[in-house]
Amino acid sequence: MPSPFIHIGYALGLGTLIMVSTKGSFTAVHCLLLALNGFIGPDIGNFIAWCFSVSSPTIADQAMTWIHHSIGYVLIIAPLMSFLSSRLTRKIMNWKYIKSFDTDPSNVNREQTNRSLVPLSMKDCYLLAVAGCLLHFQLDHIFEEDGQDNFYRWILSTGYFKKPMLSLSPFSVIYVGLSTSILFFGFAWIHLFSSVSQATLTIRLKYTSLLFLIVCSFYFSFLIVSKVILEKKAVVGEEADLGVLVFIIGFHFLPFILCLLSTSG
Repeated sequence: MPSPFIHIGYALGLGTLIMVSTKGSFTAVHCLLLALNGFIGPDIGNFIAWCFSVSSPTIADQAMTWIHHSIGYVLIIAPLMSFLSSRLTRKIMNWKYIKSFDTDPSNVNREQTNRSLVPLSMKDCYLLAVAGCLLHFQLDHIFEEDGQDNFYRWILSTGYFKKPMLSLSPFSVIYVGLSTSILFFGFAWIHLFSSVSQATLTIRLKYTSLLFLIVCSFYFSFLIVSKVILEKKAVVGEEADLGVLVFIIGFHFLPFILCLLSTSG
């Protein structure tokens, strides 16, 4: 199991990179709340389980089942954390705003001060709570229980690693190759060779997002049909693409998107 240092350090590191990329819109307060939920949040279940492990094992088991779980935390603890975090950040921001006048009576940097001292809403705090929870389990699913985590085992089960390797259908090879080519050359076309490449970055990113959404949706549908409906053991060789896609979207891209959305206020 990753230690508190790893959870906190990973969340703060990612938050700092987002802070740089957003030019400060994602503030230090965002980073701290992300890190707080990245470790203390889901591991509250561990703490409650430890407290009641002797006196009430049933409560301990339920705490681990419901709280130390990505869905359980999002539904049970994250709303409470967002309420408390919103109240706390409002008090801290008010205190810092008053202190800024004491240290700089002329308040020369008023605009910069106001920007950095905006309190976070409950919605923003909830988005950060969910993002922190997902970052927590991004590490736990891979590095916990000696590789025997149920979700991690499911990811690997969507591939085929036995020898000899099963023969692949020509359709699968063509479909994977075509999807890969469209994604790569489509990105190059948007940003380098088309008339859109002369447009603003915002417009190009909209086209890029549309490209990713369409190609990934078709590829994901192909994997679902092949693996779940047709029950093929080896869809694209030994690669566990279905599980990997679910993991990357849910535990890599989604936390990043939620962090960006938390700055919209």
